[in-house]
Amino acid sequence: MRLTLSITRFDPQTDDAPSCREYPVDWERNETVLDLLMKARLQDPSLAYRRSCRSGICGSCAMSIGDRSRLACQTLVREAATDGGSLTIKPLPGFRQLKDLVVDMDPFFDALTRVLPWVIPLPHHNGRISPEEASRIEPPATCILCGVCDAEVPESGSVTPAALVKNVRLAVDPRDALGINRMKITGLTNEGLNAFRELLASVCPKGIKLPPVALE
Repeated sequence: MRLTLSITRFDPQTDDAPSCREYPVDWERNETVLDLLMKARLQDPSLAYRRSCRSGICGSCAMSIGDRSRLACQTLVREAATDGGSLTIKPLPGFRQLKDLVVDMDPFFDALTRVLPWVIPLPHHNGRISPEEASRIEPPATCILCGVCDAEVPESGSVTPAALVKNVRLAVDPRDALGINRMKITGLTNEGLNAFRELLASVCPKGIKLPPVALE
């Protein structure tokens, strides 16, 4: 089968503005969008994009595919190319385009550091947690920092979506000295947090479902 990839291209050294270029590629039923990007790069070695693990673990291949942001390595072509003949690929929305499909992730990680994304040890805690406590931590701990939630979920409160996920993970960790007090910096109400939980689960490539957190 043959498909036309419509890819947003931009080189800051030579281009005044982004433009779209088309690449005809052959594809098979079980191939991913990343597989097709690699084929397109054989046609044009100057095509820039990020990739690494090809297993949905590193989060580096997040981009806009078709109608929404996803991981190229986890998106099957047959599911993304709804009309069967073409597929539009753009850089992750809301992020500054550096070159082609590569975006500037520095502001994303800067926003994470502002929520102190590490466990601040609770004095005299032995570091052990129960299976029940671990099960509350596990969902937000699966975040791969791909940036899809920042691209797809409207920012609410005073922290970015990915930073909020990290904040919740630490807020429910019984080993953390700040605990639920971490949520005060978000500026969210219970209703706002519940709405965010629903939106996150619908767009997150890992399907993260945040544990309930009572803010009041």
